[in-house]
Amino acid sequence: MQSRLLLNLFLLLLVIALAAYLLLSQEDEQTASGQLTTLSADEINRITITHNERVISLDKSSDTWLMLSPIEAHANAFRINTLLKLLETVSHADYKAASLDLDKYGLASATTAIELNDTLITFGITNPINNLRYILINDTVHLIDDHFYPLLSSQTGTLVARELVPASAEISRIVLPDITLHKDSDGNWQSTAAISSDAIINLLHEWQHGQAFGVHNYMERQSLGTIQIFLANTSEPIAFEITDTKPWLILARPDLDIEYHFNLEFYDRLLKPGSQPPAATEITE
Repeated sequence: MQSRLLLNLFLLLLVIALAAYLLLSQEDEQTASGQLTTLSADEINRITITHNERVISLDKSSDTWLMLSPIEAHANAFRINTLLKLLETVSHADYKAASLDLDKYGLASATTAIELNDTLITFGITNPINNLRYILINDTVHLIDDHFYPLLSSQTGTLVARELVPASAEISRIVLPDITLHKDSDGNWQSTAAISSDAIINLLHEWQHGQAFGVHNYMERQSLGTIQIFLANTSEPIAFEITDTKPWLILARPDLDIEYHFNLEFYDRLLKPGSQPPAATEITE
């Protein structure tokens, strides 16, 4: 009998403790009224992302997003649009920041934030019960789905466009390890090796539109060859270093501190015009 009483008492205390924890985790929360802001993605032309000591600045020019710092490069349009969905994401709960201990929610000295035009959104910790993330906008704390923090805290290359050359650019000269091609004054392509016109067209298409499966921070390796891509109306080429060919092709831009990772099939498609591609090795990240 005594053991049964002790068990019931233990269960009662456990229920009380759990109820107190749930109440504490939800203190001051109110039912949210809808999306976070009234801003639309079309209104945004400037984005600043801060994570720890790193600051990424992006600017929209003629409907094209450009990264201005820490490097200058075309931005990944898909991922920028993903970030902009933050504006219309649903707030599951909100409460006045003045009534809270912001340090408890990781917002007093937060290390991650995004500024969309002049609207600053600061990211705190996640709620341990529902895994929603606390964010601060103006004087209000919200709970939102945790879809955006992983992108904000990822490496710089994640937000860089996966194309090697801007889609709007015109290639005028390609210098590969084994062959050089250039456009003459009549607009015809010339080559240092015998190559068909179809192969030249295919090569230009690959360099203009081929996409890496990942863009990463540069890792110094032994160079296996150098590539130079000259664009019309520019004097300085875009220079790539071939730093790996197995298990995938890596083309590095040491000047930008990034590198592009391609499936192995791109080795022939980008570097060996007119040759048959090797058996594709499917590598994904």
